[in-house]
Amino acid sequence: MEYKSTGSQIGPRQRVGNKGTEEMFSLRDMYDTVLENWKWFVLSAIVCVGIARLYLASRSYVYQRQAVMLVKDDPGNSSARRSNISTDALMQLNGVLAGTSVKNEVYILHSFQLSKEVAKNLHLDVMYNFKKGLKNISLYKNRPFTVDFLQPFIAPAIFSIDINSAQECFIHDVRMGRQLKESSYTAKVRMGQMLDAPFGQLVITPMADDLKSFIGKTITVTRISIDDAAIMVMNKCSSSELDKESTLVRITCNDTNIQRADDILSGLLDAYKQSIIEDKNQIAESTAAFIDSRIELIHQELSDVEGKMADFKQSSGLMDLKANSEAFLAQSTSARQRTIQAEMQYSMVQYLVDYLTANSKGYSLIPTMGGINDNGIQSQIAQYNQMMLNRNRLAENTSPASPAIKEMDSNLSQMLAVVLASLKGYSSSLKVQLDKSKAEENKVLGTINAVPQKERQAIDITRQQVIKETLYTFLLNKREETALQLAITEANIRIVEHPFGSRVPVAPRKLVISCFALIFGLAIPFVFFQIKERLNMSVRGRKDIETYTTIPILGEIPHRKSGISDSDIIVSSHNEDVIGEAFRLLRFSMTFINKDARIIMFTSTMPGEGKTFISRNFAATLGMSGKKVVLVDTDIRKRTQSKLSSKGRSQGLTSYLSGAVDDVTTLVVPENKACNLDMLPAGITPPNPAELLMSDRLERCMEELKKQYDYIVVDNVPAQAVADAGIVNRIADLTIYVIRESKIDRRYLPELERLHQEGKFNHLCIVMNDCQTRNKKYGYGYGYGYRDEVKEKSWLKKIFTHTSNRS
Repeated sequence: MEYKSTGSQIGPRQRVGNKGTEEMFSLRDMYDTVLENWKWFVLSAIVCVGIARLYLASRSYVYQRQAVMLVKDDPGNSSARRSNISTDALMQLNGVLAGTSVKNEVYILHSFQLSKEVAKNLHLDVMYNFKKGLKNISLYKNRPFTVDFLQPFIAPAIFSIDINSAQECFIHDVRMGRQLKESSYTAKVRMGQMLDAPFGQLVITPMADDLKSFIGKTITVTRISIDDAAIMVMNKCSSSELDKESTLVRITCNDTNIQRADDILSGLLDAYKQSIIEDKNQIAESTAAFIDSRIELIHQELSDVEGKMADFKQSSGLMDLKANSEAFLAQSTSARQRTIQAEMQYSMVQYLVDYLTANSKGYSLIPTMGGINDNGIQSQIAQYNQMMLNRNRLAENTSPASPAIKEMDSNLSQMLAVVLASLKGYSSSLKVQLDKSKAEENKVLGTINAVPQKERQAIDITRQQVIKETLYTFLLNKREETALQLAITEANIRIVEHPFGSRVPVAPRKLVISCFALIFGLAIPFVFFQIKERLNMSVRGRKDIETYTTIPILGEIPHRKSGISDSDIIVSSHNEDVIGEAFRLLRFSMTFINKDARIIMFTSTMPGEGKTFISRNFAATLGMSGKKVVLVDTDIRKRTQSKLSSKGRSQGLTSYLSGAVDDVTTLVVPENKACNLDMLPAGITPPNPAELLMSDRLERCMEELKKQYDYIVVDNVPAQAVADAGIVNRIADLTIYVIRESKIDRRYLPELERLHQEGKFNHLCIVMNDCQTRNKKYGYGYGYGYRDEVKEKSWLKKIFTHTSNRS
């Protein structure tokens, strides 16, 4: 049977309950749940903690190692640092965003290319493990042998090697391919002997120091690709800035082998230093190639000028021009020096402009020349070279079509345009200076018209020769500087902390996992019982009645022992058990509801709630107090009470109601003389029970019985089964509604409250039946027969108290 309740049907107690009380009862319910099911809580906690211990026993310890390095500024880039503000502003005007170098280095340290280099140098593509209990122990330098594969990697492979002796081993349990399919391949192989296995040719080389301790054990060897090994290194390592205000970088590696973690960190630092040196050498090599090409060209031009001078002297017969041109040279020395200097700088700038114009579509570096006296241009060239190096390093790990490469190419194009514009502007200013110097020199030359034409030609050839010699000497000096830079192999980093760390493992975290397992183990039964409790929609006890209704509760009848039937009258003057006390409490409580009540009607919601048993024993309890009591069976449809009586009679209440018998006392039979209890059976089931009960003969019957008896106990039909309960209730002074615990849906209680508020039953009160004495969450105990229960709960409390004190 299903019941639906609305907001208007909720009882007053539910509407006026305060939050604090609800929370108090909620904590009490939690406490009772744990107390009543403590064995399940203990079992669940033991199982979960045991699983956690097995998990911890199967996991290898992970150790954390760290290293710290300092990223230093490049000492050769001081001019770039001095003009850094103006350059950044210029880049921002052109839409180029400048980033911090430390963040770039953090990424490079964790790049795939460096990790691949480390994996290759440390041979991390071949791993060695052996089983110790439930754990897989990772072997590194303390391994008993080394497996050298003589062929390039084809596919992953895992195989086991049993070390039979110092000279021989046995290969088995082979799994190969991307799917690691099992193979039946086995082989005995001698140490140092080449083996042609399906997964490649290999040689097992023993390591004398550790081999003997592994004899009789099985080592698992795993071979993966270098790329997979590099990804493994990347997953083990991480890098980050140590402090936002400094250029310190911290590198961390988590591994199951401390020595391997230290070697990985050292390998990363070495590979990083080597990459920086290679980047610097790239710039130097590019500059050296440019200088060599310029030297070769200037050398050819100088040879041409010297040959021209020789031809001129031979043809003119002027072997010594010094005496002839001493006066002219004295006057034009200053102008000539300015012209030479301007011509040299202008030539260098033009060389760079031609070089950048010819290589604008490539990814070459700009040669760094010291002949340019503009610090801003030198700063721009240095910044362009750094951006190009960063772009080339990133291009090694990503595809050219990636957004990052495209963005860097765009920035490089813009930066190149800025450098070209600066060089062209500087070239224009040098051209103006050169023209001015030549004009001054021509003016001086115009004053010496007396000098012969051949001497003037000699002076012009000499001037060209001096310019070429000066430029040639400058390029030779620059070539030596570049060679010196190539010879220096120092990176702009310093190792502050070499690999270090605690030997206490960082994972698995035993305490955290054990505590979590314990909490999870306690939470499982708690959640289970809470869900079970929430899904239980039946009336669970007195608390539900008080929450949803304002109907007074007359009392509670405990659960009956096995073997007691509905026909048994268990109350007696010598019986002091819990049920007997409960019925005496009912009799006592009745005087508070209606002390003048003589006709007491019993009903319930549906059959099977114990109404018949309670009415019989309640009537007997009233009779034990010295009163005369008659039990009337008004359930003329099923006649349950009459069937339970030992005196089976065909005549009864229906005989009187139908008019067949006029004296009701003749229909009454004694039921229990010790309890002063008589009974009026229901009689024969009529075809029209409702009409009979509605007749006024029912009132006359009750009046006749009142003359003979002090109390009339009416056992009526269930209220929700047929309409007879409401019909008979007109003659009742007190209506006792029997509700069996866990029998009916508590969503019916608001409906029962509505019937009470509308006065459908006279002096309605409730008796809870079949209350479980072990569960007092929804009740308050019964009578005096509770000593065993209190003793049991006290024993449980002692266990919990003792456990809490130990923890």
